[in-house]
Amino acid sequence: MEVCPSTVLNSDASENVAYNNPDFPAYIKKRQLSSYPDFRAVSHWHDDLEFILILDGQMFYDVNGQRIPLQTGEGIFVNSRCFHYGYSDTNTECLFICILLSPLLLSINTYFVENCLNPLLQNIHFPYQKLNPSIQWQNSILGDLEMLYEKNMDKIQLFITLEKTVHIFRLLAENMNYFPDYDKDSEDILALTAMIGYVQKNYPNKILLKDISSSGNCCKTKCTSLFQKYLNTSPMVYLNCYRLEKSVFLLRNTTMSITEIAYACGFSNSSYFCELFHKYYNTTPGKFRTNNR
Repeated sequence: MEVCPSTVLNSDASENVAYNNPDFPAYIKKRQLSSYPDFRAVSHWHDDLEFILILDGQMFYDVNGQRIPLQTGEGIFVNSRCFHYGYSDTNTECLFICILLSPLLLSINTYFVENCLNPLLQNIHFPYQKLNPSIQWQNSILGDLEMLYEKNMDKIQLFITLEKTVHIFRLLAENMNYFPDYDKDSEDILALTAMIGYVQKNYPNKILLKDISSSGNCCKTKCTSLFQKYLNTSPMVYLNCYRLEKSVFLLRNTTMSITEIAYACGFSNSSYFCELFHKYYNTTPGKFRTNNR
C-alpha cells in the first residue's frame, strides 16, 4: 500500500490526491485490502471521481453510510465529495484496481464544465453506482478501467487516459441513477467532513473526543453517533487507524526507530503503538518492516 507520509488536505478538508504523475491528475494503482489496518481503509473524500474494479476476492464498499457488496469482476463508481472506504468484516483478501480521475482532466472551458461536468459532479442524488458486468454500459466502464490500468502500469499514457476519461464520464452522465432522499443528511455530512479534516490535520498531536466533536460544532454524543452512522466506527478508533496508516509509510520508507515512528504518528508511547499495530496487522511493526522492504 502506498501512503503519503503526511496527507495534504485542501482548505475544505478534502484529500489532495498523490497522483502517479504530480502534473497530471490521474491515480491508477493495483491495491490489496490486507495493506490496510484490519482489512479496512480509512474513510476519506476528494473532488476526484473514484473507481474500483475487483480483480480477485470480495469486499464491501461504504459510500456515505451505504454498504455495497462487491465481487470479483464487479466495480463501483463514487461521485465527487462523497465519503467512501472499502473493507472486509472477515479479514478476507481482495485484490483490486483503484482509479481516481480528476474533473480537471476535462475542464477545457467554462461552457463544458457548466453543461457537462457539473450536472454529474454536483448531483447529490447520484453518490455512487455499482458497476455490474452483465449491464452493457457498466461493463463498458469496467473494460475502460482495466485498460487504464494495463496501459499505465509503467508510465501514464496521456492520450489514452484522456480518451477513457471522456468515455467513462459520458456513460455516467447518460445513465445517472437517482437517490431521491440523499440530501436529507447534508448537515450531518458537513459536520463529519469538518471532524475528519481535523483528525487528518492534527493526528500527530494529542487529540481527545471533545476536540473532534468541537471541530464539527457538535457534542460528544452527536460526534460518536455520526462516526458510527456514516463510517461504522468510533471517532477514537478512526483516529488510531489513521495513525496506523501513517506509520506504515514510515516503516516502509524510513530508517526511523519504532519509538520515533510511534511519536511521529501521535501515539503516546511505543508499547501502545506496537499493541495496536499487532491487533490490526497481526504482526509487530519490526516484522512488518522486515517483510515489506
